[in-house]
Amino acid sequence: MSGREFSGFDVDTVTEAVSQPPLDELRTTARSRRRRSVATVTTALVVLAGLTVVPLVVEPDRGTPADPPTPSGAQFSEFTLTGPDSGVDVRQDGCVVRFSYTGDDGRSWSDWDAARFEGTRCAADTAAATPSSSMDFSVLGERSYLVTDYGLAHLSTDYGRTWRDADSAIVAVPTFPATARPVSCGFGCDAVSEPLAVDPSSGTVYRLTTPAPTVLSLFSLYPAADGSIWATYQTGGSQGATVARSADRGATWTTWKVGADAVIITAVGLDDREGYALIQSTTTAGGVRLLRTTDGAKTWTDTGAELPAQLHYDLTVGSDGSLLAIIPGEGVEPNRRAQLLVSRDDGRNFTVSREYGRVVGSVSVAPGYAWLFGRDDGSTGEPDHVLVTTDATTWTRFSLAP
Repeated sequence: MSGREFSGFDVDTVTEAVSQPPLDELRTTARSRRRRSVATVTTALVVLAGLTVVPLVVEPDRGTPADPPTPSGAQFSEFTLTGPDSGVDVRQDGCVVRFSYTGDDGRSWSDWDAARFEGTRCAADTAAATPSSSMDFSVLGERSYLVTDYGLAHLSTDYGRTWRDADSAIVAVPTFPATARPVSCGFGCDAVSEPLAVDPSSGTVYRLTTPAPTVLSLFSLYPAADGSIWATYQTGGSQGATVARSADRGATWTTWKVGADAVIITAVGLDDREGYALIQSTTTAGGVRLLRTTDGAKTWTDTGAELPAQLHYDLTVGSDGSLLAIIPGEGVEPNRRAQLLVSRDDGRNFTVSREYGRVVGSVSVAPGYAWLFGRDDGSTGEPDHVLVTTDATTWTRFSLAP
């Protein structure tokens, strides 16, 4: 199966894929899953960097929605929801990354060429000037964007207008300031290689000077509603995976090793005590299991939830404490619909709350939010909006960039 077509696995595919620990392949597949070629289907990665919208100090240039840049055959798209009515769309075309911002539920967008980054290292190597690990990007907040160009990281804190060397621009602190929001990321974390936090009023980005909880690579990070941080780490080899939780804004961590016979899909936290981890067994008879902790990641128990054997899972905590998950529904591409599953009994049972739109192979949850992609005409083509919910009961519409 092509790494670019990662909209879900059936049982036979998963059984074959996990017969050996696929940690190196998992990270590669993660990046493929999070971005799709615009030449086939434009998709959106939606990661919420903050749960509350705050007044912007400097608004980006506004204008009539501009036409997206002409595809070169290597164009990718991601959308990042940064608040209930704000978001950033990103288009990567070879070595050029463009950013467009909205603050009104997608009714208007800033001009595509008002904020852009062109990778000089990438451009120098024309043979490698295609979307790959050589060029990566992450939206950290409404105005803070991170791009890596062949390993060299660049940061913008003014909506992508100007760029600085990230190593010198990111502020090192022993603990994240109270006003800074930890950056949520998942399934590989793209350009984010360590826990980061952003001050929404200034765009300032912070990193920790305290030792990392493990030598493994950051794979996902989820800020709980009470400010605690839940992160997962894993990399290739036989070192397994680790879940880490901090209740003091990154000063100290509690860790739990998943073991060498499983890989992490994601982990989320309700608060500094209760959290959940989705893991995929790497044994031939393995499947997806949901684990729960109530003592701050010290000990874990299996909830017993019956979950489909696939790697495409997006998990978050709803506003009412429920667990919300997005998975591919039944059916065959291109008519397979996405499903929102909800659990209101501590992850023991999940039921289908809504089925809507086509599975587009991208992350569809963030802390406190879940959404389904769709088109107004009801077709299964490129999505033009998302339906967003915080509780699997009420829904709002958010238009995607034209």
